Amino acid sequence: MSILVRGMHGLGDNLHQRAVIRQLMARDEVFLESSWVAPYHDLVAAGLKILRKATPLRTQSKNADREAGLFWRGRLPAFSREVQVSYSPELVRREGSVLAAMCRVTGADYAAADFRLPVPPVWVDKAKAAVGNPGKPIMVYRPLNERTEWGGCRNRNPDHAAYRDLFEAVRESFFVVSVADLVPGREWMVGHPVTADIEFHRGELDFETIAGLTALAALVYTAPGFAVILAQAVGTPVAAILGGYENSSSFAGGARFSPYLGIDPINPCQCFSHSHACQKSIDTAGATARLRSFLAEAAGSRAGVA
Repeated sequence: MSILVRGMHGLGDNLHQRAVIRQLMARDEVFLESSWVAPYHDLVAAGLKILRKATPLRTQSKNADREAGLFWRGRLPAFSREVQVSYSPELVRREGSVLAAMCRVTGADYAAADFRLPVPPVWVDKAKAAVGNPGKPIMVYRPLNERTEWGGCRNRNPDHAAYRDLFEAVRESFFVVSVADLVPGREWMVGHPVTADIEFHRGELDFETIAGLTALAALVYTAPGFAVILAQAVGTPVAAILGGYENSSSFAGGARFSPYLGIDPINPCQCFSHSHACQKSIDTAGATARLRSFLAEAAGSRAGVA
């Protein structure tokens, strides 16, 4: 039978929903609506058809334009059913993570949910060409951003000073690659600027290169967002510094695939609201100790990867 999966827009959600698609493909021919093709390269090779999903969102539209020639353009069958991928705040709170909630909505088996992403060697080669020979383990660093879309991310971002201070506590051990896609008036950097060894802040890196870079890295340091899920998908240790909107359990579904450290505020919040007055204060001393311990146990084992 042929089924139509109405996928989500966000890159992180697309990575998570790989687990759903993989299970559906075990018994049906699957057509997926998405703005992304590369994150499904292995599933496309196994028969997944991706239909371009219309969206006004900047990053998604930019990527869909870049990958325009890769979307399925053949005749569509009569679908036996449709599956809508989604999740609600209440379901995330109840099920314990975004992935678990997504599986509940779609009927996927959470215990077997696997969104891991194989990274082709050519993607790794593109990343190596971008960063050269760093001489230290690589840290992929995501600067704090706000944007005009999706509520602006202001509430979701962590405390600015804590984000900088935790980074500075460990940055000397790494070659820091800062990655963002900033556009004046659309998406901009906030918080305290840090010194990175290389900056790619104008969207210079496509998804394939970012995935290759993440696979090479010893650590991904980030606020909540797709970078957490991508690190888990490729098996790279990730430290996520949380602010408001959600707590670290949102990403617990991928902790089975890579070392994951979620640093919550002293008073974590799961309001899933862009306007709630969440308390973002972090115990910086305690968080620094946790981060250093995490690096010793997890990231240190990848010191020679780059």
